[in-house]
Amino acid sequence: MTRTTARFLASCAIAPLVFAGSQAAFAQDAAPAPAAKNNTIVVTARLVEESIQDVPVAIVAFTKEEMQRRSISELEDVALQTPGLVFEDYSNGGFGTPTIRGATQFAITGLEQNVSVFLDGVYIPRQYAFDIGSMNLERIEVVKGPQSALYGANAFAGAINYVSTTRSLTRTSASGELEVSENGGFDLSGKISAPLIPDRMSVRLALGLSKFGGDWENNHPNADLDISPGTKGKIGGYDNSTVSVGASVRPFDALTVDFDYYNFDISSETRAQYRLEQNFPGDFNCSPGGQFTNRGLQLFCGELSPVPRPGSDGVEGFLIDPRTYGMESTSEIYRVNAALQLTDQLSANYLYGRTSGDTFAAGQSQRSALVGPTIGFTFSPVGDFKYETHELRLQYEGDGGVYAMIGAFYMDGEDRDFSTGFNFPIGDLSPITSIPAGATASSSQTLTETKAIFGRISVPLMDEKLTIELEGRYTDEEKFDTDFGLPGGPKSWTYSDKYFTPRANISYAVTPDNLIYASAARGLKSGGTNSRAIIEAERFYTPDTNWTYEIGMKNTFMNGLATLNLAAFYIDWNNLQVQAAPTGGSFFSRNITFSSGGATSKGIELDGSIEVVEGLALNAGMAYIDAKYKDDTISGRVTRSALCGTATAPSPVCNFDGNIGGNDLQRTSPFQWNVGVSYDTPITDSIEFFTRLDVAGQSKQYVAEVNTATIAPRTLTNGRIGVRGDNWSLSIWGKNLFDKEYVSNAFFIATPFFSAYVPTVGNRRRVGATLSFDY
Repeated sequence: MTRTTARFLASCAIAPLVFAGSQAAFAQDAAPAPAAKNNTIVVTARLVEESIQDVPVAIVAFTKEEMQRRSISELEDVALQTPGLVFEDYSNGGFGTPTIRGATQFAITGLEQNVSVFLDGVYIPRQYAFDIGSMNLERIEVVKGPQSALYGANAFAGAINYVSTTRSLTRTSASGELEVSENGGFDLSGKISAPLIPDRMSVRLALGLSKFGGDWENNHPNADLDISPGTKGKIGGYDNSTVSVGASVRPFDALTVDFDYYNFDISSETRAQYRLEQNFPGDFNCSPGGQFTNRGLQLFCGELSPVPRPGSDGVEGFLIDPRTYGMESTSEIYRVNAALQLTDQLSANYLYGRTSGDTFAAGQSQRSALVGPTIGFTFSPVGDFKYETHELRLQYEGDGGVYAMIGAFYMDGEDRDFSTGFNFPIGDLSPITSIPAGATASSSQTLTETKAIFGRISVPLMDEKLTIELEGRYTDEEKFDTDFGLPGGPKSWTYSDKYFTPRANISYAVTPDNLIYASAARGLKSGGTNSRAIIEAERFYTPDTNWTYEIGMKNTFMNGLATLNLAAFYIDWNNLQVQAAPTGGSFFSRNITFSSGGATSKGIELDGSIEVVEGLALNAGMAYIDAKYKDDTISGRVTRSALCGTATAPSPVCNFDGNIGGNDLQRTSPFQWNVGVSYDTPITDSIEFFTRLDVAGQSKQYVAEVNTATIAPRTLTNGRIGVRGDNWSLSIWGKNLFDKEYVSNAFFIATPFFSAYVPTVGNRRRVGATLSFDY
């Protein structure tokens, strides 16, 4: 695509909006106000259906229609439209990391995450299964702040809920979508739901296929060879599919049972990425230091470039061995949900979930892909998981808004993780489909058993204007970790803990459309064992904990035509789970997890929307986040790697003793914002013209806790223009319309023996067309 084409598409999107503005001014003078209507989204973030404007919690939700209009197809798109949320999937998509309100994930390869992800209430435990796309989804909800009381231990900073479909026993419905775009983009999805026995039994089926050929050129001389699995031609392609089958049964009026099966198959190439390494002259530019073989300049200071530095092979641009691919993974979810209405006010709900998945990744880990005799590959993530969950809830909805719920939860999980590196001959281009013989894999298994009881009570006072709500969860957890790669054979350790995670809300309805609230909640991410610890003092690490305090307001105006929501928060975070080399480790030692220090995050979030006149709507969101490490917080990987020098030869850019107190938390932007404008107008009695423009931006991020390397600010623009009828639509769209070249995220690797940065570059401009129908 040329810049002229992009400007033309942007102009097509903007021109009608300018025209609409003049119409709006005229309409306000010459016509009555548009008819009252209410577009409030209903969410299930607290396990019951509620209007999003009535929930005293900061929530952002996107319906199926909004996801299409805003060109939301993955979690990165959701983050662009959600103040306070950042999502990074790194070079191969296997370490998807959502960050809410600056509570960044320090150990991104760990089993537990700071944000929990659910599909129709079933927990998704591994990062490589997080980003399921948006095909055939009804809604995505982002719930901010600790949700450990209702969701479990690892909703430390919030939760993301996927809602897959609307289940009906009476209505036949069908929808589908065909989308084509540049560079081989092809998406085809559809779903159908039909009653077999009206009001007693229905079935549903949803299918999806999504393909893309990549958008950055691969300058490897063998890039166009057809190696499968592998990277062919351009970089960043994928071939994904989804299947969902379900049924609902109502054997008698008081009982409804839903059965669901989901399958997600992902085959993705590596994203456009490159390496900066300590042993390449000119790569690093600051902080002399280093231990053992890792001496010299240790860090990069300044802004990471989206343009790779050539390696010793001298080839410019991205240079990816064709045997490289990002990840191949399959995940499955089985779900059974039984809802029983015992009386008019009392109901019971049982939810069973079984999730399983496996993944294999083969990524090039060497700076120069053409310099032999061998080239290094990294295998990570590699592994599989299987979890079963049972949740039983008893719920009372009394007169006058009184609500009470008590529940019990049980989870039995197994997770296996393998990771290693291996050198392959430069000239051998055989596909890589497994960890090769001779490679020493770091093989470990974690068996988790979790038992919990939880509850919530809500009491309205003062004619239901004032509401006091209490939530709490008591958890008994045990982890049995086995490491199969230790000298002398496998060894096992057991970690167990019991903890309580409360939440309290108080809200006041100033009017039926204006709510103010305050809350305090404890978040917790569970601890565990370090099988690779060398000294017993480092064998276990404790839970990450935080207390989050929030005040906010939710406002609806003009009979639902306008909303304005504001939240201010403060997070007091302790016992950060950080990673560093074990004491006495060798070159081959894996990092282990430590609990150390703390951080604070404070900020404000604002989002709102307004229908200016009928057909013309605006929305905007903003977040300011100040997230810093507490005084005297120590980074173990800084001290053990001597990244900041020594007491006798300290670095001028960071503290040799590893003290990162006062530094900004890495991988979070202090400012985020988004603005959207849409215009709809009739063409005929049955056909409507529509257009939408979205602009989103974020400020710079630090790559690591030492605050030297940065990711530049970015602003991205998406647009869509089209026509629609009663049950169909046809549109053309563009993402990253002005072809902004930017670094989206970066790994920072630090050991006593080597250090490196691995920046990943964001997607190029992409233009396509979509045809959809909905009956």
